[in-house]
Amino acid sequence: MTTRTLLSQALSLTLCPVLLAQEAPAATPAKDTVPDEAARAAARAAMLARTGGLVQSPATGPAVLFLNVQKRTPEAEVRAVTDAIARTLRLPVTLATREAADPLAEAATALGTTNVAAVVVIADLPGQPTLLVAPEDRWALVNCAPLGGQDVPDELRAGRVRKEIWRAFGYLMGAAHSNFEGCLLKSVLSPADLDALQARTLCPEPFNQFMTHAQKLGIKPVRMATYRKAVEEGWAPAPTNDTQKAIWQEVKSAEKK
Repeated sequence: MTTRTLLSQALSLTLCPVLLAQEAPAATPAKDTVPDEAARAAARAAMLARTGGLVQSPATGPAVLFLNVQKRTPEAEVRAVTDAIARTLRLPVTLATREAADPLAEAATALGTTNVAAVVVIADLPGQPTLLVAPEDRWALVNCAPLGGQDVPDELRAGRVRKEIWRAFGYLMGAAHSNFEGCLLKSVLSPADLDALQARTLCPEPFNQFMTHAQKLGIKPVRMATYRKAVEEGWAPAPTNDTQKAIWQEVKSAEKK
């Protein structure tokens, strides 16, 4: 067999699959396998009729208090983090902004009440570390002072504060350094290290630790369930539409039998 013959066979083996793929007509889905909008709407209506939609359980137990006692960083920047924590983790979270001569004493006072499980203090304390965490005492402190002076743009300083609030919450709630690059729980030795972190929040890796620690503190995460399930378990709010009224009456009638 000549060299030319070998090359011809090799070229044929290479091109044939490509040519066959080009010549084969593209498969088109059968019309009856693609539900139309009317069918999808009917399926949604049937599901709603069975379940009554989703409802959120009221938060019970103590909350994580974010105690903002500084003015260097606007409250809106702090609230952006607390809202994200409450929304992402469904934990009861509160934010209080007030003046305090002694932030840690203010945190201790808050922890003496029954409705506060842990406190993250956001303060402005020149000469003090950026981040302090005392898990056994149920508090953490973010210090805005070392995160930027007059030569640091407001947005950069605010971004650093937001990151440190997430980090303080993570360490306080039982997490350690993360193995994921897209996470704020990394080793940080300076504001430059903080700036180098591209993530703006925590990754899902430590969420299980949060839930375990929250239970230990008596915190009960907000729960999502169908309206029917909530009625069956006894914590559903009053019905707000005809579908929920029908489910309410059905379940309550069954309970009386």
